Amino acid sequence: MSTLPSWQHWPCAPAHLRLARGEVHIWCASLALPPASVERLTAVLTPAEQDHAARFRSAQARQHFVAARATLRLILSRYLGLPPQQLRLRTNPWGKPELEPRPASSQPTVTFNLSHSEALALYAVTGGLAIGIDLEYQRPLSEAELEQLAARYFAPAEYRALLSLPYEERLPAFFRCWTRKEAYVKARGQGLSLPLDAFEVSLTPDSPARLLASYEDPDAPQRWSLLAIDPSPAYSAALAVEGRIEHVAYFRWNNYDLLSSTT
Repeated sequence: MSTLPSWQHWPCAPAHLRLARGEVHIWCASLALPPASVERLTAVLTPAEQDHAARFRSAQARQHFVAARATLRLILSRYLGLPPQQLRLRTNPWGKPELEPRPASSQPTVTFNLSHSEALALYAVTGGLAIGIDLEYQRPLSEAELEQLAARYFAPAEYRALLSLPYEERLPAFFRCWTRKEAYVKARGQGLSLPLDAFEVSLTPDSPARLLASYEDPDAPQRWSLLAIDPSPAYSAALAVEGRIEHVAYFRWNNYDLLSSTT
């Protein structure tokens, strides 16, 4: 059972941020902002990002995209000392977002990842390590749907471990496994070329988050660290980092930060 308080009780970040070796900063933000606030945040986005937002048919989806992307830029600007509009973001060949390298730059090396589900977003920032984070709202699943999804995407050992649990423990265990697998895939940055059933993670309630086995890279469990995150009772989340996690700091990003940073 996690002792991490709900994200609303996480502290705000200090004015000056630095990342020590092996340190990870995890930020949580609400995407449920008033429409007027979201419109102000569009100024933080690039023209291409604004065009992308405009293509959403759903107003809520558009607002969530703007809030999530603007928050990402505002958070990263805190580490790099640049206006958020000047950050140059790109995606790797498999679609993972990353900062574009700046030749001969004295800026610190920063790697990041983000995930959002429903009206909540998580951001993970570290100093140059491969990193992935996943957040999922624990939507209800019927027993048949849960078993079908697990049979399709989980490794055989994970599927057996899930079905060995009492009925009432299977839904949280399913999302526990899912977020750990997604975080690892996102950290690897290879998209769907790394199948979810090509490796095993822990999922039982009394097991710490761990990469247990990798069929395509047997040494991976010794190199990778996983961490379970519980930002809110209705959500599951996980972090994956290549290397040892020395320290994790949790920060709350609030609406005041969003708006004051754009003025």
